[in-house]
Amino acid sequence: MKNTLKALLVALTAFSFSVANAGELSITGSAKASYSITSSDNAAAKIEQDKGIGVTNEFSLNASGELDNGMSWNYKQDIDGDTTQDDAQLTLKTDYGTLGVFVSEGGLDTDNTASQSVLSRPSDTGYNEGMVDSWDISGMNTLQYHTPADLLPFGITAKIAHAPSLTSGITDYKATGGQNEVAYDAPGTGATFWLSTTDPLAQKINNMGDSATHYQVKIAAVPMIDGLTLGADYLDISGQLSNEQEAESGSYYGTYAAGMFSVGYSKSFLATMIQGVGVDALESIEATKYSVAANINDDFSISYEKEKSAPNTQTAATAMFDLESTGIQAAYTMGGMTLAIAMNDHQNARYQENNDVKDTTFSVAMAF
Repeated sequence: MKNTLKALLVALTAFSFSVANAGELSITGSAKASYSITSSDNAAAKIEQDKGIGVTNEFSLNASGELDNGMSWNYKQDIDGDTTQDDAQLTLKTDYGTLGVFVSEGGLDTDNTASQSVLSRPSDTGYNEGMVDSWDISGMNTLQYHTPADLLPFGITAKIAHAPSLTSGITDYKATGGQNEVAYDAPGTGATFWLSTTDPLAQKINNMGDSATHYQVKIAAVPMIDGLTLGADYLDISGQLSNEQEAESGSYYGTYAAGMFSVGYSKSFLATMIQGVGVDALESIEATKYSVAANINDDFSISYEKEKSAPNTQTAATAMFDLESTGIQAAYTMGGMTLAIAMNDHQNARYQENNDVKDTTFSVAMAF
């Protein structure tokens, strides 16, 4: 496996030099301004800011071209508001599939693929309730292979991503204070434990293992059921130091579209790495999500989504409670501009009992 990946990397590196002066370049992007209002009937609820205004933006540079032998290549570089250089990928498409190098890009987690929200999921809008569902390899630097769309029957496609190192581009956030972490206070104990809100794979990543491989499969044309799509993924981490429980993660989903309506359902799990019996640690999390949307006309859409994340802990010291978020969304599109609103209700936000919070977000987005 290692020799194959090394050969692939060498081939792609040589290929990148050979196409330096060929192909076409395009620029796409988006910008979104939002206004959020957060409230709670519980005086003890942890709300850092009850009102807020924000602007997010992202640009994508896309270069592509064809080789003399019929193969095609693509290079994509994202630039967002936080950094001058973000996710990047270089791929080579052949008759036998697509090979690529992905830098902090190319996630294969299917947990959120089923979402039909016309704005964004309740756990990803307004108040940061800290929901954890499954892990993804997208935060790592990976080598990937994707099967061609017409290779397998029933529209089946498969993808595999391998991260040779779990330290590339990721720091040990527990030691450094981290960029994405949120502290969850264990009720009644004063103890604190940590979870990552944006990439749980970063949790103790430097201590978790040597490498990781992520597998994904999708069925786009289920026999005799038009409009149904199924998919699943599994993340395997090699070389773990655990002597009690090894870390792993996976999910599966289904979506169905008929006329103006579409529905989606997903189920995911993650098991954390645990060293020693009785360790004060999070043991596992199972998440369930379902949503439904309706396209009223070509410009106006509405949706409803519900998410639930159920944690299991080894000891009472890290007691966590099931987190549940529900939301309704509406969006109206006028050419390249979209106006949207989302109203969400979070029960036991940040896995803390009775930390119930509501939020409403208004947004205007431009695409170009």
